[in-house]
Amino acid sequence: MIPVDTLLVLAGLWLIAVITPGPNTLLFVAVGLSSPTRSVLAVVAAVILGTFCWGLAGLFGLFWLFELFPAAALAVKLLGGAYLAWMGLRLIWRNLAPPPEAGRMRAPTLDTRKAFVTGLVTALGNPKSLVFVSSLFAVTHLAEQPLAIGLLGVAIMVSMSATYYLLFALVLRKLPMARGPSRMGRAVGAGAGFVMIAYGGKMIWER
Repeated sequence: MIPVDTLLVLAGLWLIAVITPGPNTLLFVAVGLSSPTRSVLAVVAAVILGTFCWGLAGLFGLFWLFELFPAAALAVKLLGGAYLAWMGLRLIWRNLAPPPEAGRMRAPTLDTRKAFVTGLVTALGNPKSLVFVSSLFAVTHLAEQPLAIGLLGVAIMVSMSATYYLLFALVLRKLPMARGPSRMGRAVGAGAGFVMIAYGGKMIWER
């Protein structure tokens, strides 16, 4: 029998996690306002894959690996924070660098491959995600359920993330500043870059 109430609790808690602004949201805003739709969809695919990986890790209790090997968790945190900060610097440079020709605004785009890699590293670069997902499965006791029920829980997480970020991407692409290079779009992209640097620095600083 499928524990509907347990799955509803999981869905409610995961919804709060998904809609809470974080590095993924910042990346979406920056890419959504400055890059082609295919690059935005590449970030969506990367975040979905990241959610799937963290979901499986939480289901199978892989948090103990970070407890057993704290250096691995520290390495993931440092690399993830450094990458976020580096990506933030790139966003600032892309959006604030002077146009190649006077009077001509340059669109600071991100190609599909780089968008996917950036999205995946951003999604997987914070080991606290595994802590949260592991706690989620512990609170709902899904890890104690049959494997099929646990996988159903992971599928719910993935589908919710996919739905939210696809809708988010659709809304971003409808904004006037996303239809072409504009000062407002560049300002938003640069602002997202500064915040990503702050997030990356926070990840590196917290031990």
